[in-house]
Amino acid sequence: MSRIVSRINVAHAGLIAAAAAWLVSLTVAVAGAQAPKNDAAKMKNPVKSTAESIAAGKTAYNKYCKFCHNEDATGNGALAPKDTHPPNLIDAKWDHGSTDGEIFTNIKDGIGPKFDMKAMKAKMMDTDIWNVVNYLRSLAKK
Repeated sequence: MSRIVSRINVAHAGLIAAAAAWLVSLTVAVAGAQAPKNDAAKMKNPVKSTAESIAAGKTAYNKYCKFCHNEDATGNGALAPKDTHPPNLIDAKWDHGSTDGEIFTNIKDGIGPKFDMKAMKAKMMDTDIWNVVNYLRSLAKK
């Protein structure tokens, strides 16, 4: 009888350990997805806002962004996933940070927790993303 109890205790301990490991991994994943982007706010745009940068940003925006954010960057593009409501990128209201670094990070890493705004780091080089930031800034000035 004591062997049975001992095996049950070992199995129970293993189950508890597995549940704890799962909980830790879930917590780390959620924390990573919702980590504050304080460092992003301090990032400086290394790409000077020139006519060439703005033109390159417009090209990248038209290739990757306009479908959800509209050609004029006013939001709610025709091909945005249902019920996502992509924001206006040229108004004064920025829901996910308004500095160049925050905008860059949002484009590069996406916006959690559901990630309706997909990460572009696999599709766009950093310079392309900075060019998009410059392009959006040029639109907001008009």
